[in-house]
Amino acid sequence: MKPGTIQIIFVTMTLQEPKPPSRSILEAFITRHEHLLQLEREAEEEQTRLLNSNCSPKLLEQRGLAIGSLGVSSLSVGLGGKNLIELSRPLAYHTSTTLPPHTFRNGDPVRIEAHVTTKPKAKKEDDNAVEGVVYRVSAEKIVVAVDGSKEVDLPERLRLLKLANSVTFDRMARTLKHVRRIVCPESDPAHPTNIRLINVLLGIQQPQFGPVSELSWYGDKLNDSQKEAIKFCLSADSLACIHGPPGTGKTHTLVELIFQLLSRPASPETTLPPRILVCTPSNLALDNLLLRLHALSLLAPYSNLLPRDSILRLGHPTRVHRDLVRETLDYRAANGEQGELLKDVGNELQTNLSDLSKKRGEKGAVKGKERGKRWDEIRELRKEYRQREAKVVTTVVGAARVVLATCHSAGSRQLNNAMFDVCIIDEATQAVEAVCWVPVLKAKKLILAGDPQQLPPTIMSRKGDLPDMDKLDLGIGLKPPKTLETTLFDRLEKLYGPGIKRVLQVQYRMNEHIAAFPSKTLYESKLSSDPSVSTHTLLDLPSIVNPDEEETKDTLSPTVVFFDTAGCEFYERTEGDSKIEKGLGEGSKSNENEAELVAKYARKLVSLGVPAAEIAVVTPYQAQVSLIASMLRDEFPEMTIGSVDGLQGQEREAVILTLVRSNPTGEVGFLGEYRRLNVAMTRAKRQLCVVGDSATVAKGSKYLKSWMDWLEAEADVRWAGDDGL
Repeated sequence: MKPGTIQIIFVTMTLQEPKPPSRSILEAFITRHEHLLQLEREAEEEQTRLLNSNCSPKLLEQRGLAIGSLGVSSLSVGLGGKNLIELSRPLAYHTSTTLPPHTFRNGDPVRIEAHVTTKPKAKKEDDNAVEGVVYRVSAEKIVVAVDGSKEVDLPERLRLLKLANSVTFDRMARTLKHVRRIVCPESDPAHPTNIRLINVLLGIQQPQFGPVSELSWYGDKLNDSQKEAIKFCLSADSLACIHGPPGTGKTHTLVELIFQLLSRPASPETTLPPRILVCTPSNLALDNLLLRLHALSLLAPYSNLLPRDSILRLGHPTRVHRDLVRETLDYRAANGEQGELLKDVGNELQTNLSDLSKKRGEKGAVKGKERGKRWDEIRELRKEYRQREAKVVTTVVGAARVVLATCHSAGSRQLNNAMFDVCIIDEATQAVEAVCWVPVLKAKKLILAGDPQQLPPTIMSRKGDLPDMDKLDLGIGLKPPKTLETTLFDRLEKLYGPGIKRVLQVQYRMNEHIAAFPSKTLYESKLSSDPSVSTHTLLDLPSIVNPDEEETKDTLSPTVVFFDTAGCEFYERTEGDSKIEKGLGEGSKSNENEAELVAKYARKLVSLGVPAAEIAVVTPYQAQVSLIASMLRDEFPEMTIGSVDGLQGQEREAVILTLVRSNPTGEVGFLGEYRRLNVAMTRAKRQLCVVGDSATVAKGSKYLKSWMDWLEAEADVRWAGDDGL
């Protein structure tokens, strides 16, 4: 074997053969999911109620759950005839138009109401407030889609407030009822075209795998474990899983798989390629796939398999990227050939909405009874718009070979009655099982991709035991879940054993020293580092100013740096009123001393030539995000400052991780979740800098203790009390 090459050893694994579930077990499985989802819905609604009724506006903003002092920049019409309200920060109230750190994402339910500075003594109903869904987020603006049936007459100074997401729970509940009707019918059983996939997912039938002919690869940089995973997925008749540890090119593998699928007939009965539904739990992960597919579709030979207008994105991309917007259903319905049907009605709607959005005193503002008449006209125009739009949407969706949607939005009316040959769910280990069933019911074959060792779904409720189900002796087979953290990916691996998946084994992101601890503790030391990244450091970057100076070498040569704050009395603090926090879980924490040290080190990296855009400051706590952002964002707007959860799937040359927790009792809260830490420590390509109190953190769990021990032995340890950085 040549020096620098990586040897990958494959072990052929057979599948476990679970005992087919009885009707009572199927009923118990679905009932348990419904029960756990109801508990989660109640927990989310309770948290929202507590926050909105007990927290001051300032605390809500610190937690990223509200943004105050906003104004309406424009009012327009979107898909479905909805009002699109664009909100921004007017310079009348702010020195900068950039939005503060927040947690608003596409699809979040929100309320737009009058701005308040203090907590109201009694909750009054605001007649002018409107509720809607976040449609688009950028650095300076948030666009909210609001049902067009209600008049929009908002005050000049507004607040945006996050609400509980009941729409997603409603959709998951309907989906589970549908699954129940199929597998536990009251009378004549249904026989959908994808019944085999449904049966395989529930252990009623066994997955089957067939031979795959020799492949011609489109990508020239696929490693053996990626090729093996793709062959495995192509050989599956109904189900296959890909386990992609950090940096192993999971997205790259899925893109190659999509083109391999498109290059062959959907089934022996047709010469047409398959229609593919690609889903993820989040918009950001979906856009990563969309960017890759779009870029390749412009090049030969990919363009033959994905010609123009054959990629379609439901919803709006999180990234402001002109090419991505052109792939959306909204854009194509309004601007494509079919969109001509909508233009005249759309223009008339837009004119009316523009007039109505003008403030009193502004030229052309609509006043008094005339406003009511205009809204009546708009309601009639919307009916016409929706009727025409339904025909356009059916045509546009039907023409697409690859449709991309979040798991939740795959259940939207635009995909009613649609059936796909293959559904691929990426980041499946971040999604609760019920939301995965939304796209599953629209496909004949399912491919799941994810990493069970990274962040699970965020669950607020406590586990809900149903004793009558727990007494069932199920053996190897379908079992009712004990928590919503058990994902579809996890459950299928337990049901069929490790033979149901293939693991990607070569990572292309981290210096091998950064990868060493997660590989050893979470990936059985099987995560190899490609020679192209195994020894790279910040010192190798072409932007470094004086690479030969000792200070530069001391700062940029180490790949893992640990600022240990033990004994420095850098104590954490809890944001907000302690009585309120008791009802909201552990509360958001911050650590001002750690934040100052982080800001100082980040400035030093930039001064030595590390691009600010290639530095990420990461922390588990939103209050710490807000604190550090107040220190660095104006100075380095391109620097990423965010939560661990928000950085999953991303990477930077340097990552500074602030652990925040520092207290005499050794309490670490959800810092003790090893999968959250795994995400945090595997985002860095050339340097990982950890700032934290080893004395506190080591008491949190065995995993944290072993990590602190590893850092003390393997990292470049620097005492936080030292003046020099």
